[in-house]
Amino acid sequence: MSGVVFSMFRMYLLVVALYVVQISSVSAQTNNADVCVVESVEGRAMVWVPGTRQLVAEIGLGLPLEANLKTDDNARVSLLCRNTLNVVVGASTEIRVYKLVPGGRQPIALRLLKGIAGFIFESDEDDGVQVRTPSAVAAIRSTEWAMRVQNDSTAVFARDGSVYVLATGGDSVSLGPGDGIDITASGDMATVVQWGQSRIDLFSELLGPEW
Repeated sequence: MSGVVFSMFRMYLLVVALYVVQISSVSAQTNNADVCVVESVEGRAMVWVPGTRQLVAEIGLGLPLEANLKTDDNARVSLLCRNTLNVVVGASTEIRVYKLVPGGRQPIALRLLKGIAGFIFESDEDDGVQVRTPSAVAAIRSTEWAMRVQNDSTAVFARDGSVYVLATGGDSVSLGPGDGIDITASGDMATVVQWGQSRIDLFSELLGPEW
């Protein structure tokens, strides 16, 4: 009987040890070499790195390379990223810290997989931001803009400054203040237009006052 109890105790210790290792691994990946940090949370959102358990997003939690953030319905999360990039992640959205683009100050690259996100980026340095979606890439130096992905189609709106947009179909445009553009899931780009107030208000409503 004692042998059975001892074996069960050893198995318990092994399970506890594996759990501690997993927690330590996630903690290391979300606190060392962070690219973005959670600044505010409204509702519920999850953060994870492939191969680790999911963590509930909370103020101060870091997102390293390859980290994913997914918001629930009616949730919003604000991030402060390197190079003074502010990101507001809307409800039902998934975004990934994709990579740091090689360069002097390692500009940030993010992937907006679905949903909506607003960006505020002000920098006089030789750096920038790239945001990729399933059908487009937006490259920015210093501006305020938003992007929405629905069924792999992309909408891009420049509130201030300029945004360079490259569709996966090969076409490219530069957006100025008030300009917006739609890109289909197959990468076909529509005509650049000045967005009407109703569509701007919709984006503002989805993103909230922090954008």
